[in-house]
Amino acid sequence: MPNKATSELLDTDGLIRRLKKGAPLRLEKETIRLPRFTEIREVDQSELGGKGKETLVIARARTATWALMPWPKRTAFGQKDAQAFLGMVAKIQEQNPQKPVKGYVLTSTAIKDEITSLLEAGGHLASAVAE
Repeated sequence: MPNKATSELLDTDGLIRRLKKGAPLRLEKETIRLPRFTEIREVDQSELGGKGKETLVIARARTATWALMPWPKRTAFGQKDAQAFLGMVAKIQEQNPQKPVKGYVLTSTAIKDEITSLLEAGGHLASAVAE
């Protein structure tokens, strides 16, 4: 059973609270220190050309825009999901060309190496939550 911190990162509202607090995100791959965000909001995938039901959290900092996607499902984050996420991140980058976009997929399960490599090639990260 996931603990409260894990559940918080896999829930959009909880993730937004965590980003506002500025507490580090402890992931299986690494611990991510958070900048101060000037804006944090939920975005429906349809606004970014996606078809899924999960919402993304967009957080704007002075130096970068972050796109975080909690994946609380028990099903694996697969190839099609990764391609869709990369497409949405590209759309966010088009809308915000002045700053780089950092994409993060937060899951409760391990992610296959080829999916991780695909996202990392674009400068993004997919990782299970470690807390």
